[in-house]
Amino acid sequence: MCRIRSSAARRGSPRLGRFAVAILASWIPVAAPAAAGEAPARILRVAPSDAPLARPTQDRFTSLGEALARAAELRRRGTGAPIVIALEPGLHRLAQAVRIGPEHGGTREAPLVIRGAPDGTSRLAGSLPLPPAPMPADLSARLPAAARGQVRAYRLPETLRREPRFRQTNRLGERSAQAMEVFDRGGALHPARWPNEGDATVVPVAGAGSPAFAFKDPPGRSWEHEPDLWAEGFWQWDWLRETIPVERVDGRGGLTLAEPPYEGVKSGGRAVVLHALSELDAPGEWWRDGRRGLLLAWPAAGGPDLEASVAESLIVAEGARHVAIENLRLERARGDLVVVRGGADIVIRHSDLGWAAGRAAVFEGVAGGGLDGCTIHDIGAAAIRLVGGDRAALVPGGLFVRDSRLTRFARLAPTQNPAIDVDGVGAQVVGNYIHDAVGYAVHLRGNDHLFARNEVARLLYGLSDSGAIYAGRDWTARGSAIRENYVHDVTPAPGFEVKGVYLDDMASGFSVSRNLFVGVQKPVFVGGGSDNAITDNVFVASSPAVSLDSRGETWMAAAVSDPHSEVRAAYAAVPVASARWRERYPGLAALLSDEPTVARNNEITGNLIINGRDLFFEQEGDPRRQTILFNTLLDLPGLAAPDALARALADGRVARRMDPAGMRRDTLLERPFRAP
Repeated sequence: MCRIRSSAARRGSPRLGRFAVAILASWIPVAAPAAAGEAPARILRVAPSDAPLARPTQDRFTSLGEALARAAELRRRGTGAPIVIALEPGLHRLAQAVRIGPEHGGTREAPLVIRGAPDGTSRLAGSLPLPPAPMPADLSARLPAAARGQVRAYRLPETLRREPRFRQTNRLGERSAQAMEVFDRGGALHPARWPNEGDATVVPVAGAGSPAFAFKDPPGRSWEHEPDLWAEGFWQWDWLRETIPVERVDGRGGLTLAEPPYEGVKSGGRAVVLHALSELDAPGEWWRDGRRGLLLAWPAAGGPDLEASVAESLIVAEGARHVAIENLRLERARGDLVVVRGGADIVIRHSDLGWAAGRAAVFEGVAGGGLDGCTIHDIGAAAIRLVGGDRAALVPGGLFVRDSRLTRFARLAPTQNPAIDVDGVGAQVVGNYIHDAVGYAVHLRGNDHLFARNEVARLLYGLSDSGAIYAGRDWTARGSAIRENYVHDVTPAPGFEVKGVYLDDMASGFSVSRNLFVGVQKPVFVGGGSDNAITDNVFVASSPAVSLDSRGETWMAAAVSDPHSEVRAAYAAVPVASARWRERYPGLAALLSDEPTVARNNEITGNLIINGRDLFFEQEGDPRRQTILFNTLLDLPGLAAPDALARALADGRVARRMDPAGMRRDTLLERPFRAP
């Protein structure tokens, strides 16, 4: 269960920790006692799957689905009291998602509540145990020598043996993909792969028709007889990793992909082979024989008992109103754990969501709701998706993620999958700890969102040209505030580059204020946009503090002028000339006739830079077209941690004020930014 912890306990500073706890504590809701005369809640209890009922009763059931059917019946009969479905301690299995609709919900005063035990021991899981099976001799003979005697055979559920592939593709622009997963007590095992660690270098194979490649240093084994072989790699760019089935393997080691990667395969790309029986050579690996309905696995430490995910989702709410999910552990879905579409006031509180192949929670078109005080971990794609509000009318959707911890997300699809994917109007992401994942913290689409008082740490390692806090490719996605966050230890692998706040490809109208950046390679990057305000931030060993280019005048000029480009299509999709938009974003309606290619009117004021460089302009970026005032540089040798900041500031060792007119010429001549 999620507990609010000090930043000191999370490798942050004790000073910041006490401050954060004081703020977060003020947000914790306190349950009020029932008012006099208010109807008491109707309690419907659900027995766990591992301790089934001999005989269900009127108010005690064998499954969550049965309890929901009873709740709908009570609502039809006019029950105006809150209905609480109490999942008793233990494991509650689902083979398919349960549905919550308008017939189940309640009112603000009398909601439907699905609640686990107070100690967090109620588990809702979408997996089933795998019974052992005899090992076929022909499959045993194909195993690597070291694996024989270690690998065991298991019988798959019927739903998993019927599917031609064990997972769906993961390519740029595709939403959360489904995948079969295998679990032991410690978590998910992974499909047998080569190489076992890291990636291998690829070279394209010409003349093969479809996208084809070979490995520069192949293992010397053939994959010709693998019926469900996959390849996963950074095929062209170090910000995009795609997973695609292999259509054909030739006798010389060439592999042809079933679908083309984004912009093809480059020489020197990085990739691995997945789901090959000949590579099942290490603990924690598995391989599926769909034709025979078998799973072969080398169990990791902890015993041979395995389970496989079978439920596509656990809970799907459509058009429901006033529903709360509390104190539950939700885990092991082949897709998304919780999906909420339409309706209003749907909240997940104080729950643990983990081990989904897709996303933890999806809220789309919901009027008010989100997650509060949760732990989200080990998620295959983006952890949370929030889409709400009316962009045409700029009406907020009331969605939120508050006081939660998100870690180890994007584990199956490590790029283009943030912890929190935000779209629409007016979402709030406040007071969260987002850390230790390859993915990024948030993708801000739409308008007037708030990303505030979050701690963001140790993301993006192994990627390049990526940002921990990201927005881009839409002039109209304005009004969002990024403020009072603590962003630290966002550094790249050798030879790569990453950003803290990445306002990419003409992103405009953002406010970045009062944030603390510590050990971030490029803490704020403005990629061609205008009207952004970067004010009152503190940058410690994070350099250059602000980078800015005017890419609309260079490599992105064609996209600005092309009415069919992504950025122009986004501009045409919203009513920028309406009275509401003119009032909220003056000047946006006339943008195309007012120097749309030029990065201008960005405000960079009142920032403090400690042990770093100030500003970096490139690709026609012009400091004279910005407002740059009252920024301060400090040279503080020996400063090692944020808790030394107050002592350093008290010393008053101000090195110099930044003077845009006196910037060094060599600042403008550094390595240019690589166009994606």
